[in-house]
Amino acid sequence: MQMSDIQAIVLDLDGTLLCSDKSISPRNYETVKRCYDSGIHIIVATARPPRAANQFVNNFPFVDYLVYYNGALITCKSKQTQRHISIPNEISQQINKFIELHAPQSLISYEDNDSWYACTPVPDSQRAQFGLRSNDPKPQVKDNDFISSLSPTKILVQGYSTWRNIIEQFGDHVNVIATDGGVLVQIMQKSASKEEAVQWVLNDIGVKSENVMVFGDDFNDLGLFQMCGFPIAMENAIIELKNCAAHVTDSNDNDGVALALERLVV
Repeated sequence: MQMSDIQAIVLDLDGTLLCSDKSISPRNYETVKRCYDSGIHIIVATARPPRAANQFVNNFPFVDYLVYYNGALITCKSKQTQRHISIPNEISQQINKFIELHAPQSLISYEDNDSWYACTPVPDSQRAQFGLRSNDPKPQVKDNDFISSLSPTKILVQGYSTWRNIIEQFGDHVNVIATDGGVLVQIMQKSASKEEAVQWVLNDIGVKSENVMVFGDDFNDLGLFQMCGFPIAMENAIIELKNCAAHVTDSNDNDGVALALERLVV
């Protein structure tokens, strides 16, 4: 494949574009901007909700399409449009009951389009596992009636080691992904995935998936790696991603995104 064939670059945030301290290095910024200036579309695809992603993406004013929640929400800045896929209310209630029965000690919270709710407060000791920094807001605590009225964008479960039984029970209705070493279980509507969302964006901008370079590090990037023409795994990525990558670059703390783009694209 010719590197000149690359028409779009898809960037994951945590563990990929962001350093471990959640900053974007000047070298990563400059190199991504050079790609944009040369006519390449830059797409961000993250598990984060808008409020937690936009603090980083605001530094990237040239990113037009943003995929949040592993694909359950897509926004386009220039067109002022969004596409939102939520979990049906009755399925959400069934999953809630199932988890309370099988893992009563686990912590469940609900993302709903950019609001975050829980029945019980998130203990300070578990903030980091939700990707929260000390000054980030915690979920709003709501009663059961409110929670059971939701059709959430995403259900987050912490402390559920046998989470695979959610897939056995509800796999026809939802996607279940465990990230961060299995600590955080993320549940979304079945058709919501990074690859499905990016495909929707590509259709919108008229780019074929074989002309796309994607960077990632965790399980929620696997589908994208299988779909895009040029998948690049970070040095800190899970082995499953490295095994299906066209190239393995340096880690997220060593400008891995910039190094691969400098070598392969600009």
